Amino acid sequence: MTKNIDTLISFVASQMDGEQVPPASSAAFNQISEAVGAVQRGSDKELQALGLRVMGAIIDRVRANIAAEKALHTFITGGDHA
Repeated sequence: MTKNIDTLISFVASQMDGEQVPPASSAAFNQISEAVGAVQRGSDKELQALGLRVMGAIIDRVRANIAAEKALHTFITGGDHA
């Protein structure tokens, strides 16, 4: 089941990075579809693991964005001269 969760997390991360959804009937689309089906048929524990992994991916992206904004602000304003 970890393989299916990894597939879905990779898809979610790619969407947050602005990538396009794979075309219907492509191998990538079919892999995502199969992973969704497998997780839906899985246990509550697997769904909980997926939810936690999705939250982790979101938190990682938000942290990275905040750090990038802070670095850009520091660069634009001349840096921290402490």
